[in-house]
Amino acid sequence: MAQEFKLRLITQRASGGDPIVRERHVAEPQATIGRAPDNDVVLADLSIDPHHARMRFAGPGRVAIESLEGQTFEVGGRRVSRAEVDLASAPVAIFGTYALALEADEDGDAVVTVTQDDHERHLTPSEFSLKAKMFGRRTMAWTFGLTILVLCLLVPLVGAEIFAHMRIHPDQQWSAGPLSKAHGFLETDCKACHTNAFVSVRDAACKACHQASPDAALVARAQDNSRRRGSPFQPVLVVDHGRPDLLLQGTPSPPDLGGRIALGFAKAFNHPTGRCASCHIEHAPPHGSGPAADKPLRVAAQTCQGCHTGLKDRLDHAGHQIDFGDAPSWAKHPAFRVQLVEETAPGRFTAIRTAFRPTLREVSGLNFSHQQHLDPLGGVTRQALGLARYRKPLDCQACHQPVAGGGYRPVDMPKDCGDCHSLAYARVGGEVKVLPHGSESLALAAFERLSGGGGGNAVWGGSDRQRPGTIAPTAGSAPSASAMAAYRAAISRGGVCFGCHELGVPATGQPDVHRVKLNNSYMPKGDFNHAIPAHNEFNAQHAPAAKCEDCHAAKTSTQASDVLMPAKATCEKCHAAQPQVAKELAGGTTCETCHSFHAPGRASRSPLMERPLEALRWSEAAGKPAV
Repeated sequence: MAQEFKLRLITQRASGGDPIVRERHVAEPQATIGRAPDNDVVLADLSIDPHHARMRFAGPGRVAIESLEGQTFEVGGRRVSRAEVDLASAPVAIFGTYALALEADEDGDAVVTVTQDDHERHLTPSEFSLKAKMFGRRTMAWTFGLTILVLCLLVPLVGAEIFAHMRIHPDQQWSAGPLSKAHGFLETDCKACHTNAFVSVRDAACKACHQASPDAALVARAQDNSRRRGSPFQPVLVVDHGRPDLLLQGTPSPPDLGGRIALGFAKAFNHPTGRCASCHIEHAPPHGSGPAADKPLRVAAQTCQGCHTGLKDRLDHAGHQIDFGDAPSWAKHPAFRVQLVEETAPGRFTAIRTAFRPTLREVSGLNFSHQQHLDPLGGVTRQALGLARYRKPLDCQACHQPVAGGGYRPVDMPKDCGDCHSLAYARVGGEVKVLPHGSESLALAAFERLSGGGGGNAVWGGSDRQRPGTIAPTAGSAPSASAMAAYRAAISRGGVCFGCHELGVPATGQPDVHRVKLNNSYMPKGDFNHAIPAHNEFNAQHAPAAKCEDCHAAKTSTQASDVLMPAKATCEKCHAAQPQVAKELAGGTTCETCHSFHAPGRASRSPLMERPLEALRWSEAAGKPAV
């Protein structure tokens, strides 16, 4: 049975007589204490914080009391910010004029009796009144305010030049505190960030050192700028989450009246909230009396859900037509969009993103059947059982080898497929000749060597030894007729290339191999990580883990053009439908699991964030599709 707190509030009557006793239960293993009315134990004393402390069970018969806002309380005659007490000893915690006596009942629950000492003086609202016996507090407030204005603003402004060459620096009183270690080299160069007087730090000042760009020259210039200023660190380069005007117009207003008033004042005093410095705060005081922080303090000015709820409506209303929907939750997350590669001109490729559907196809230039290779009763399995490399039916890991960071090594045809798909094309003097893979020119050179003549740079047949400069036909030279005949035989039915490559017949009437187009990232806007144990069935240290076929329908795919990516519903099985499972297996279900602010295609808590910054897709930073 879960433990709970039973509260008993005892109030003395003003006219005397028996006190008033109120009782209630807190059906949770913790209870809050403070002056605010939303606390479980409400203590009406101005010396107590609105949310002062919290009580929770720390074990059988033990309760831990800990401060929430730094203010202390008294236990056993000592002022503490945290205490763990034994209910059997009937401890008493003192908060201002209130005493909280704790004891255990027969059910093992904690009974908390709250009483107030009326004889102890405590602060009352009347003591905060502006009324005074001698000098009116309103008059004193105006006097002190004008004094501060003169001493802290006008005198430093007027005296800045006067004291410029003296040891007295009146403007030091404006300093909000030391800089973090990352920006400590700018301690004496205020104008590096504060480019204009009385204007808050603008993004242009931050981007002078931190702006990522597809232009290598601009990146080098930014890094050189940091070195010249004396930075001991390489600056972290980041991209904008979106166009600044879209961010400004897409950000929702605060939901409460006080927040909207504060936002109005911020804008009126030239202090907008949509800046880099709104989330990355410098001059933040260090923890306690310790050294300065390594980096600026980072806060969340807006949550992901806060901005992406009603975002499309706000931007459409502002006249911006956008091609993405809102994502306020998993249930309303748009369908996944996958990136496919298209050849728009010979040798020129373009990436397009389209909504995923199970029937989606891509043209890769390959012939391949996952179903045939994974069939446990098929011919491929029987062949694999006889090979020393496998000795078992093929699985996904037989060809897709994981690498550090959560990705997979590209499939290498001679290494991964050569055991079954031989590239041998001739036997010369008892030696088997293997066709070079991946280069048409090298293949033609091999056939040229076999035929022994014809081409402008032909080498003699029967040997791989060649004169310098005669390794392969040079650009523009024509291969011999015998080499072309061997090449056509290789790419025709029965040849070594026929089974895996798609063939076409161009205008010349001769068969030709389609150019292979392999996609290196199907979902560049989401950072899925196979290194997470819950995503990797080959991780023996974690169970249960998702199997490959849970997300990729490879066992039923009969052609290489199938786009074997999961739909949104597949991810929802863990990340939305079963929140507790998602929390245990994948570290939570927040937007940051797959996205981060500055690089939406990388997760902020994923191991992939440890990749070097050069791994950013620069063409995405420029707002263009990438290949």
